[in-house]
Amino acid sequence: MSHKLKQCFFYRQLLFLLLVTASLSFNKASGQAKDSFTLKDCIQFTLRNHPNSSIYANNAQVTREKIRESKAAFLPSVSANTSLDYNIKLQTSIIPAGTFSPTETKLQMGNKFSTGGYLQADQTIFDKSSALSVKSSRVDKEIADLNVLKENETLIYNTASAYYEVLTYGEKGTLLRDNENQYKQLLDILKLRYEQGVVKKSEYDRSRVNLNNVQSELALNDNYLKLALNKLKNAMGLDLKSPLAIDQHVDYSAHVDLQLINELDTSRLTDFKIDQQNLSSKELDVKKKKAAFLPTFSIYAKYGVNAYGSEFSNAFSNWFDYSAIGVKLSIPIFSGFKKSSQLKQSQLNLQTQNLTLKLNVQNYKLDFENAGNNLFSSYTSLKKNKENLDLAREVMDATAVEYREGTSTLSSYLDADSSFKEAQTNYITSLLDFLTAQIALEKAKGTLTSYVTNLK
Repeated sequence: MSHKLKQCFFYRQLLFLLLVTASLSFNKASGQAKDSFTLKDCIQFTLRNHPNSSIYANNAQVTREKIRESKAAFLPSVSANTSLDYNIKLQTSIIPAGTFSPTETKLQMGNKFSTGGYLQADQTIFDKSSALSVKSSRVDKEIADLNVLKENETLIYNTASAYYEVLTYGEKGTLLRDNENQYKQLLDILKLRYEQGVVKKSEYDRSRVNLNNVQSELALNDNYLKLALNKLKNAMGLDLKSPLAIDQHVDYSAHVDLQLINELDTSRLTDFKIDQQNLSSKELDVKKKKAAFLPTFSIYAKYGVNAYGSEFSNAFSNWFDYSAIGVKLSIPIFSGFKKSSQLKQSQLNLQTQNLTLKLNVQNYKLDFENAGNNLFSSYTSLKKNKENLDLAREVMDATAVEYREGTSTLSSYLDADSSFKEAQTNYITSLLDFLTAQIALEKAKGTLTSYVTNLK
């Protein structure tokens, strides 16, 4: 085999090995695809795909364009104008008698056709109202950017709330299935004892009723779980027909630091920042209304041409040009109280915004205090109800063993079962309360974004 053939064979073998390796890597990566979404996965998907994110981002982009628009007032503006007039009947002018002749003279000056055009450039030199409009548009941009952050926080909160609701129904379904399995085992024993004549038919029927009740509750819970999943998909911006599975793991060891800060740092709240920017906007609006009483000053330059003719064709042949430069000073004197009324409205709006800011600060503190208290209460309740659930399960298991061995009555077993179900209901309720209170406190503190970042 020649040297070139050996090289060709070697490269073909190498290419084959690379293709096989790539195929195996792809299959391995596909096999490791995520089977379920964690809370962090759901929130990241929401922020990337929910339409509201794009809507608020577009609104922010609009305010950036408004800044450019406001700056245009201090850039040169150039306009071109042209006209063609057909004077159907020329205007008559009267020259009084004694000026050029002893009698009154009537003259019609001009031509049937006249054309003209001019180019004019204007430059504003001083206009305080326009200058304040530039500052106001920058404040509007800050508000729009903050609204993007606020909407992201809303999306995070809605997604987390919906996720916790799905998680709660999933946990409840797990408990109900355990109950169903226990009742099925019990029924198998009761059926055998009933056939042997050891127990009455009424005892067997009572257990069948309880099993039917558990299965009915389980079917209802499964339906609620589907509804909660649809709610979560909607919060995520996911198509309702798309499959979605979440990580059903519940961390029972969740610890809440009871030594939370006593004072709320309102400067971290997006809503508070928006309130401040709204206040700045109202202050600038008052200044703009006051600036409307000041004169404006601008300069301009103009160059144009005119042509006249008694026939249409002559109106484009003989051109006469002209040019001019000038300054323009506009002094507002009286506007029928329009400007003073606008100023008064702006001043009242500013006062309202100041009062609104103070009220909102109190509401932010109230929400923070209530959220903290709710979290402490729900956490304590969850720990107690989890402990009661474990105890009720132990009693239930022990009673079930005793009943199977014939050392306990069915009534004792059903009493233990009733206590166990009550403990389950209390636990599920306190679990949802705790999870909801947890995310509500993060929202009240203005730390939702960092909360998501720290999620695993």
